[in-house]
Order: sequence, then structure tokens, then C-alpha cells
Amino acid sequence: MSGFARTVVRNSAAGFIAQFAMRVLSFAFNVLVIRQLGAEAFGQYMAIGAFGELFLFVADLGLAPYAVREYARYRDSEDGPERARRLFGNLLWLRIVLALVAGASTVVAGVVTQRPLEVIVALTVNALFLWVYGIQGASEVTLSGFERIDLAAGAKVLNQLIFVLAGGAALYLNGGYFGLIAANLLGGIAMAVVCWRGVSRLGVRPAPPEFAEWPKLLRAALPFGLVTFALGLSYRFDTVLLNIWQGDVVTGHYRAAYNLIFSLVMFSNVINTALYPTLTRQAARHPERLAEVTSRILRYLLTAALPLAVGGFLLAGPLVDALYNAQEYADSIRALQILIWVLPFMYASEFLGYVILITNREQFVARAVIVSTALNVAFNLLLVPQFGLLAASAMTVLTEIVLVGQHVWNLRPLSGQIDWGRALLRPLAASAVMGAALIMAGAWVPWWASIIVGVLVYAGAGFLLGAFGPADLAFFMRSRAAPAEA
Repeated sequence: MSGFARTVVRNSAAGFIAQFAMRVLSFAFNVLVIRQLGAEAFGQYMAIGAFGELFLFVADLGLAPYAVREYARYRDSEDGPERARRLFGNLLWLRIVLALVAGASTVVAGVVTQRPLEVIVALTVNALFLWVYGIQGASEVTLSGFERIDLAAGAKVLNQLIFVLAGGAALYLNGGYFGLIAANLLGGIAMAVVCWRGVSRLGVRPAPPEFAEWPKLLRAALPFGLVTFALGLSYRFDTVLLNIWQGDVVTGHYRAAYNLIFSLVMFSNVINTALYPTLTRQAARHPERLAEVTSRILRYLLTAALPLAVGGFLLAGPLVDALYNAQEYADSIRALQILIWVLPFMYASEFLGYVILITNREQFVARAVIVSTALNVAFNLLLVPQFGLLAASAMTVLTEIVLVGQHVWNLRPLSGQIDWGRALLRPLAASAVMGAALIMAGAWVPWWASIIVGVLVYAGAGFLLGAFGPADLAFFMRSRAAPAEA
């Protein structure tokens, strides 16, 4: 397992550094945007993004995860270079066409739901430039398939840096969210250029499009596309519904809390992105090791997520007040106290979904996501018009719980080999000890100092309870020293 661990650590390290840099920039800039725009304008800006992301699945239709898996499987074969060239060419042109269709669909949705004229204009501007993301998406997928996530990560950092700098200038010049949209487009163009050059460095040149192959590609990617569609609907439908029924202010309060949650998903995204192509090859060569790897990675993910959930619940008030101003964003506190509990389930569901995908059972992932999303949509339609952001927050957590339950069931008997006591119960117990320490510390020290207390208490409790220990440190040291697997 040394080569596997080495590859994952390399990609995770590059990804973590890039993601950390991006998240720090994004988090700080997001706070600035929320403060500068105010709840109403921020809610409108988030609604524009939600409408776009709701149709984002059309721009991909599952081609990205399918292509990553295919690249990883045959890239070392004798005809691998030619197959990669053909796949890249078809993927490139097909993604460009689908991106334009997605943009048009977004504008139509805005018109049908009678959004304000300025929102329709913003959606149209986004639609006109979506072809850039078609190029970027095809290139990034190819880099991921060749396990050069470090190159893609650098492009994302550049994108975020340009967005922050150009967006900050737009806010300073009172450009509003149209200035932010322009800044986002500039960052996207830069990211596309860097990803394209990264693929060129790998020696992969796109072959001419083979239109007869497109239906085959779309059919093969369909299960992945259903997952993408369902996830997009699950994560953005509540925002769209809130905006339609409750207005821009409530949408702004909800998304202020929601964005904090997604800033905390960084660790999970980095690990799972690094794992997917490498674990695909590892499972093909050594399937007997899959249960061991699954158990270990799941334990690490939950060890990170559970204390974040407990700490976020207890410190939601001072966090929102320090970041956004609790007087204007009071409802964001209640939303955050509910939403924060989705973290452990999101960490687990993303990883377990990838484990199912690499075993060629993507139809199980599609079915699980569709069931969870159907539940999300139905209850949001029923409850959001009356209960607003509290219902949306609760449905987000419930959706992820149902999804994790289905993944665990679909992975049996592998899930039966997981040491749930160590993977779940011990980190949960350490988090409970940390929570008690935070409550006691809150009466004596400022809220920011209680975070330091919480980290120290959790580290000590986790070690004493056996959630982590010297063996885990030795594992990471071996991973760093191990030679990369050919």
C-alpha cells in the first residue's frame, strides 16, 4: 500500500495547500461581500448563482467522473495515449456544446420564475461565457485522470486569486454583484488557460470530435449524470425556493450560514479528489485491500468533522456576530446551528459514494442520490413556503443522513468490516468532551480563546480514548517516505 499512500499524500498535500489557500481567500472575501452588499443584495447574488448551478449538470451530464475513471484505467495500456487523445477531443467539444445549452436553460428558468430584470441580465451574461468553463472542465478532468491534481489545484488557486482581486476592486468601485460576475469570468478564463497548458505538458492533444461517439459517451456517463443532477438539485433547490417564496433577505441570511458550511468541507473534498483516481487503480490491482483503506479514511474524515460540528453549534452566535454582524444576520445563527450537523454526514457520504463508484456500481450511487434528492425537494416544497430557512436547513441535514444510510447499506458486507466504534463512537466521545470544555471555557475566556481550548482538549481526549494515536502518525510518515507506485 506504500505506493498508493504516497500518491494520495502527494495529491492531498498539493490539493490541501491549494484548497486551504483558496478557502482562506474565499472565506475572507465572502465575509467582505456579505458585509458590503447587505442581506438583500447578497441574497439576490446567491440566487443568481443558485439558478446557474441548478442547471450545471447539463454542462457535464456525468462526463467528468466517468472520464476520470476511464483515464485512470487505460492510461498505462499500450494504446493508452491514443485513447486518451480521442477521449479528450470528444470530451472537449461535447462539454462546450453542453455548457451553452446549460446557459440557455438558466436564462429560461429565470424568465419563467419571473425574476427581476437585472437578475435575467446577469444570468444572460453568465450564459454567454459558459463555453470557457467547457474548455476548463475538459482539461481539469484530464489532469485528474492522469493523477496530476496538483496542476489543477494551482489553476484553482489562480482563479480564486483573480476573483478576489478583481472582485475586491469591483466592490471598491461600487460595481455591485455585476462586478463580481465579471471578476468570476476573468478568473475562469485564467483557470482554463492554465489547465489547458497542464494537459499539453502531459503530451495529450485533443483529437478531432467524433460525433458518432457522443451518444455512447453520454449513455456511459448517464448514471454519473443522474448523480450530478440530483446533487445539484439537492444543494441548490432550497436556495431557489427560498428566493421565490421568502425573498432576497431570507435567502441572504440562509446563504450566509450555508457558505460557512461549505468552507468547512475543504478537507473532505481534498482527500476524496485525491483518492478517486488512485483508489480506482488500487481497487483494480488489489481489491482485497479496499475494506482496510475504506475503514481508515472514513475514520480520519469523521475525526475531523465531528469536532467541527460540535464547536460550530456551540459558537454559532459569536461566529456570525464577528463575521457578519448578528443584528443584521440574526437568522443566520439559527440556520448555522442546524446546518453545522450536516458536516459529518457530508464527509462520509462523499467518500462512501466514491467507494461505490470505483466498484462499478454507479447505478447504486445514482439511485441513492435520487432518493435523497426526491425527499429533499418534496419536503422543501411542503415546508419552505411556511417555515423558511429553518425548514431548508433541517432538510439539508436530513437529506445527507438518508444518503449516508443508503451508501452504508449498498456497501455491505464491506461496511460490516468497518470498526465503527473507533471510526465513529470514539471521535464522537472526544467531541462531547471538547463540547463540555467549550461550555465551561465560555464563562471565563473570549469566544476565540475557547477555540484554542477546544482544540487542545479534543486532541487530548481523542488520544486517550483511542480515536487516533501513534500508529496513525506512523502511517503518515510511511506514506511520505514510500516510493511512488509506477
